[in-house]
Amino acid sequence: MLKLEEVVKDYKSGDGSVRALDGITLQFRRSEFVSVLGASGCGKTTLLNIIGGLDRYTSGKLSVDGQQTDTFKSVDWDLYRNQRIGFIFQSYNLIPQISILANVELALTLSGVSSKDRRKRAVAALEKVGLGKETKKRPNQLSGGQMQRVSIARALINNPDIILADEPTGALDSVTSVNVMNLLKEIAEDRLVIMVTHNPELAEQYSTRIIKMKDGKVVEDSAPYDGASETEEDAGGRDCVAATLSVAEETAPAPAVNKERVDKAKRRREHKDKKKALKSTSMSFWTAIKLSFQNIKSKSGRNVMTVIAGSIGIICVCLVLALSSGLTGYINAMGEDMLGANPMIISSVSVDFTPVLTGAVTIEDMFGKADYPDNDIIHGAQSNIVKVMLDMIKTNSLDKQFIDYVKDEIEPLSDAVIYDYGYKPLLLSKVSTNYNPAEGIGGITGGGDFNLQGGDVGNITDMVTFQPYVAGQYYDFLAGHEPKGAGEVVLVVSGSNTVSDGLMASIGLYEKYVGAQSIVDKGITVKMVLNDSKYVKGANGRYHEVDNLNGEYEALYNTTGSEDVVDLKIVGVARPKKGSMITAMSNGIAYHSSLMSYVQDKEADSAIVRDQAESKDRDVITGDKLYSGILNYVMDKASGFTSIYDPEVMEIITDFYSGLYPIHSLYMAALGGNSVPVNVNIYTMTYETKNEVIAKVDEYNVANKFKSITYTDSAAMMTSMMGNIVDVLSIVLICFTSVSLVVSSVMIGIITYISVVERTKEIGILRSLGARKSDVARVFIAESLMIGLASGILGVLLAYLISVPINLGLATLTAGISICTLQPLHAFIMILVSAGLTIIAGTIPSYIASRRDPVIALRGE
Repeated sequence: MLKLEEVVKDYKSGDGSVRALDGITLQFRRSEFVSVLGASGCGKTTLLNIIGGLDRYTSGKLSVDGQQTDTFKSVDWDLYRNQRIGFIFQSYNLIPQISILANVELALTLSGVSSKDRRKRAVAALEKVGLGKETKKRPNQLSGGQMQRVSIARALINNPDIILADEPTGALDSVTSVNVMNLLKEIAEDRLVIMVTHNPELAEQYSTRIIKMKDGKVVEDSAPYDGASETEEDAGGRDCVAATLSVAEETAPAPAVNKERVDKAKRRREHKDKKKALKSTSMSFWTAIKLSFQNIKSKSGRNVMTVIAGSIGIICVCLVLALSSGLTGYINAMGEDMLGANPMIISSVSVDFTPVLTGAVTIEDMFGKADYPDNDIIHGAQSNIVKVMLDMIKTNSLDKQFIDYVKDEIEPLSDAVIYDYGYKPLLLSKVSTNYNPAEGIGGITGGGDFNLQGGDVGNITDMVTFQPYVAGQYYDFLAGHEPKGAGEVVLVVSGSNTVSDGLMASIGLYEKYVGAQSIVDKGITVKMVLNDSKYVKGANGRYHEVDNLNGEYEALYNTTGSEDVVDLKIVGVARPKKGSMITAMSNGIAYHSSLMSYVQDKEADSAIVRDQAESKDRDVITGDKLYSGILNYVMDKASGFTSIYDPEVMEIITDFYSGLYPIHSLYMAALGGNSVPVNVNIYTMTYETKNEVIAKVDEYNVANKFKSITYTDSAAMMTSMMGNIVDVLSIVLICFTSVSLVVSSVMIGIITYISVVERTKEIGILRSLGARKSDVARVFIAESLMIGLASGILGVLLAYLISVPINLGLATLTAGISICTLQPLHAFIMILVSAGLTIIAGTIPSYIASRRDPVIALRGE
């Protein structure tokens, strides 16, 4: 069964070597009780370690069941120790932090035996050695004899072929020694037991064979074994088992033939005839977790402090993430509040400043980067600022096709859509004689020309389209009703029941307080003057607008029956509903949609519109140059300029901000000559609705590749800019706080290394049971993982607790919105980060642990 041929073992010692075994040649029977005697240092334990696969021989041969071990790899030796060898040590070598039942189960766990089966077999093994009632106890709760019996139960649990006992009674009293020896004698009846001992009396009394050693050599063998002759005599030529680590069946010679001996031999044959289905050993990660958890519990104080220290970095990063998330949520909430006042704008011409405000366009992009060439060649170059400005210009083809698409697809989704035709009306009304501009705020909502000189009629303001849907959803009528036709308008006031004092004066109601119903009852009329009465063509061929200096406003206001002067009666007063943020209808006068249709029909045939349509390159009022598009305008103005500080370039930029584009189509729109809007303002109250609108615009762009529509989203621009600032600050803070994460991870790595040093003997025990190097590493990685998970979980929980007073303290400044909000996903990620960092930190000490020599590890304390 077991054969050693000229086995030599040398140990390095300084520059030389020491020979522990010197040409050992031995054969062992399948079942016998062999005692190895000799003085200390003669090589007994080394022989045992080589037979058990804990140590490697320098030269010679070791074969087991006919298979040579010189081709064994590390995993083969692990398998060999786990399933063919059972170790019984003088110092018991039990893992102290787990129960004796778990100690016995460990070898089965490495063999891949199911939990239920290994529990059953381990209990049976402990009952066999008389410890069936002590399964839940830890090793330190047992006597020396009991611990040795646990060691024997563990050695037997995998039903190995060879039991190796190294001084099994060396630490026991005489009575307990006899009990242990009786157990070993019983075990030796159906398997090979090799015992190293210093006690010749015990060897003589219990052993069937005694081998004596001296200076690394065998000097005496009481029952040498000749494998060939005894196999022919006793085994009867039985077939060999040609499986891995299995050879021909054989039995040990029997000194006497009796029924009991025959029965035992029969049982051995039946056992050996069941060919062993050997498979690679493997420790499950759950087993590694349990071993590490018990070790963590045994040093709970130190590990609790480690977890607390490790959580500090997690707390810092979590709070930064929570503040970032909370601020982002706060910004988004403000942005959503701003949606009602900041619609998505689709304009025929617009300038998108988002790239500049959000940092997508840098200073170098705008001014260029000096590369300082080595030569002195001077050349011209286009201004970078001009290129940037051209890129910022957005033009859209707002034709009937797109407007119909908006009405059919986008209006039903949005909260309101306002169509701005770019028309600049002249709106006249009686001015309150009680109004003193010096005492009032002055100015009119909408920016109209309010002039009291020359009469008591003034130009009010621009108007907005009355939105029936918007009014029904977001406005209440304080008095009157909706406009029902082109001749009716409503007065829109703020949520505080206010309008501009100038507007009040303009409609003849400059009083401190005026009831809404009173305004309706007065039957106030505003008059809209159309182009043919509004503009007069001079002798020079240019047009000029009538004014109030010559009493022209008064004359037009008093005109009746003219198709060029439209009467608009105020029939209602509307106010935003409480809590409504939408401002689709700004304070002032709102007209019925049919009014614009009437105006466009009339103005399209007006003299000034016909003349301006023919004059493509000149304004018929001022004579200034006009352009067909904004690109032509910019290129004409910016041509040849290379510095942003050039006055004409600054003028272009100023025009960008003011929106005064001298474009022919826009001038036509201002005169009422366009049948389609120049701006479409789409109001949404939530980001979800806005995203649906954007998706619809994208669908249109996909379907109409050559009519791509761009839009301006000022609310998103502002929130994006603030969001970028928050993101940058968050990244910087996370970088700083991550230092504490790295430090805590290094600390955990040090703690793991200390654990490796402290658990050196445990490493040797695991290796003696057949644990692979990767299994040993897994135990310590599992320990690092648990500490990391605990640190992460504790850090996340503490971050949640710390966020409570932060939110309470800032509640008054943030309107009750939580400014420190740790998202569950972020918390989960930080727990994973903590676990990942500690695994990385524990990898090196875990690798060191896996490389420990099992023989040296077993001698460690």
